[in-house]
Amino acid sequence: MTPKASITAQDAVSTHAFFMDHVTVAEPDFAGDWDPLQALLHFQMKAGPGRIIPPADVSRLQSVKDFLREHFLDQQLSLNFLCRRFGLNEFKLKKGFKQLFGNTVFGYVQEMRMKTARRLIIEEKRNVNEVADFLGYSSPNHFSAAFKRLYGFPPAKLKAWQM
Repeated sequence: MTPKASITAQDAVSTHAFFMDHVTVAEPDFAGDWDPLQALLHFQMKAGPGRIIPPADVSRLQSVKDFLREHFLDQQLSLNFLCRRFGLNEFKLKKGFKQLFGNTVFGYVQEMRMKTARRLIIEEKRNVNEVADFLGYSSPNHFSAAFKRLYGFPPAKLKAWQM
């Protein structure tokens, strides 16, 4: 049990935006017994697996994400290439990217490609074969399968809904 903080310190912590967003007191009868420091420790333990990412690595990982946002269509993308370019080892790149952004490196690339595919089909009225070729898929079937995995329906159905 943490030592009890003074009432003013408790009020300051309990009215902080973090607690307003993440912590609620179930029953008002127990509001006086609630210890915000204990709640913070509890939340940190429940926050999820992972290690603390150093600020320098966070900056590098953000640079990787920015690079991927611009170059997601490049066929030469690889973990090794990204590691060399941004000065991260493979473990830090894979684990840090997933921890920071909630997606794997190539899951993010795939998501960007499918968002582009959706935009091309809806806004530019391109057919599935053109989109598959533009995105670098070896066949329209592979593209359709990837699209369906992400969105739950094939790209041809999206095109049909737009007509």
